[in-house]
Amino acid sequence: MKILHLSDLHFHTNTKDNKKILKTLDKVKEKYSNHFIVVTGDIVDDGHEKQFKNAYNALKDLKGRLFIVPGNHDFGAAGNFYSRERAARFDEMLAKPLDQGGTFSFDNRPVVNVVTEGNDQVLFIGLDSNLETESPFDFACGEIGKLQRNALAELLSDSTTTYMKKILFFHHHPFIRNDPFMEMKDSAKLARTIYGRVDAVLFGHKHEMALFENTWGIPFISASDNSPGKDKGGELTIEEGKVSFQYVQI
Repeated sequence: MKILHLSDLHFHTNTKDNKKILKTLDKVKEKYSNHFIVVTGDIVDDGHEKQFKNAYNALKDLKGRLFIVPGNHDFGAAGNFYSRERAARFDEMLAKPLDQGGTFSFDNRPVVNVVTEGNDQVLFIGLDSNLETESPFDFACGEIGKLQRNALAELLSDSTTTYMKKILFFHHHPFIRNDPFMEMKDSAKLARTIYGRVDAVLFGHKHEMALFENTWGIPFISASDNSPGKDKGGELTIEEGKVSFQYVQI
């Protein structure tokens, strides 16, 4: 099983502004037709309805092997002003029609999908890391929240998932500290919840690619660049219970 990690697609209202991401997705569809694709948020630029339509039209060909989560730009104008309308729009125009197996806005639990390929069974766990607040100074920050953390802890403790490989993904950067626009407010609590219990963590948000190995007791934690126009992405391979990571050309 191979998994390609993309992030921060930032679909715009005007289709002329989407040339880079459409070109990138065309390459992904051509070169990685057997990969599962994980997109860690900011799929659109400010939650406008036309942006969601543009994103859906570009992503619908990946339906069945695509896993997404929302970012602050999906849920809020300019990425700073949270909107319940935009949050609901993400679910209605992307999560549901792309068959994500659950919704993300408001007080939802993790969205979980189980994929089996050969002898490998993999648990894809998507979280909404948006802090739903009316303050523009807080919204770009992230927060997993007690409800999702508790549900995640319960899921990871379930004996039926013990032998599954686990891929956890969300939008916000868990390692940035003391940044009022980037910090995940409950990252330490998240770390205690998942320490040594998942095989890979994927996220985006900062538009900087990075790999953290053997951190939080987790083999691979991957930060994706913003993907439009970029020439590489992160690739996870799961084969006979072993997980590896490399960067690949797009």
